[in-house]
Amino acid sequence: MKLLAGFLIVTLLILLVLGYTATHYAETLPELPDPVEYFRSDVYDKKLPYTKAAGSRVCLVNYKNATDPTWDELISFLASDDTDEQLYIDGTFVCADFAEMLHNNAEIAGIKTAFIGVEFVSDEDGHALNVFNTTDKGLVYVDCTGEGFQHPVSPDQIVKYSSKNCPHFNYSCDKIAYVVEGKEYGLISIDGATSRGYWFYEDYATKWDVHNRELEVYNKEVMDYNEAIAAHAKEVDAYEAAAGGRTCIRDTEEYERLNNMYNALKAKEKDLAHVGDELDAKRERLMERQEDLGGYCWKPLGVVTNVEINW
Repeated sequence: MKLLAGFLIVTLLILLVLGYTATHYAETLPELPDPVEYFRSDVYDKKLPYTKAAGSRVCLVNYKNATDPTWDELISFLASDDTDEQLYIDGTFVCADFAEMLHNNAEIAGIKTAFIGVEFVSDEDGHALNVFNTTDKGLVYVDCTGEGFQHPVSPDQIVKYSSKNCPHFNYSCDKIAYVVEGKEYGLISIDGATSRGYWFYEDYATKWDVHNRELEVYNKEVMDYNEAIAAHAKEVDAYEAAAGGRTCIRDTEEYERLNNMYNALKAKEKDLAHVGDELDAKRERLMERQEDLGGYCWKPLGVVTNVEINW
């Protein structure tokens, strides 16, 4: 009987120790997240052989239920997405980070997209962007790399006469990219792009070239006009000094000389007024065209040699 009691006491002590150990061990284990978040059948990750600023590899999060958008749905998504509002900083957030972020944001929103790596003729680093297979316009390349990587080009301010103030303008870094191997990598802001075709980019770039050449001519004409105005003002001062405020001149020769000066100044004034009207009209045409073109443009990045698409 004593042996049985001793055995029961020892057994009880062992169970207590094991129970405490198990309880203590359980308390030290970290809580595991809901398995559904990590093992969803409709979500999968895909790592790519591209490196982000921090040194880690690009990781795409794909949703199996994501679908191809229409052109309008794509533009609407880009307008609401904030990827382009991030700053491009070497060593912190670069083009691969932008392309990964836009990809994953689009997939979460139910829009299927791909990550693209592009190589250029004269750039060892290459570039990263995205592509969407729209249901109505086919493959549309999108570059949302933000401020710090490239600044849009605003033409010389269209000025009126001597005003040369540079304007401050707001802009979006959401851009449609035009990517064709063997041709320059073109960019157009989403509010100015209505087609994905490379012909559209070439036509757009040509219009900007024509606009810039005409703007250069216009600005030269404005400078010449300003110089003519300044010269005319000096001639007026010289006439007024010679006239000396007199209203009656008895010397016939002096009167004729001053009268000729006066008539020449009035004729010059009329000519300058005509030139000024022509410059005003030209200025209005240039402003309308620049507004139609979007107010600013993006420089091409280089000639594309290779394009790799990763869905």
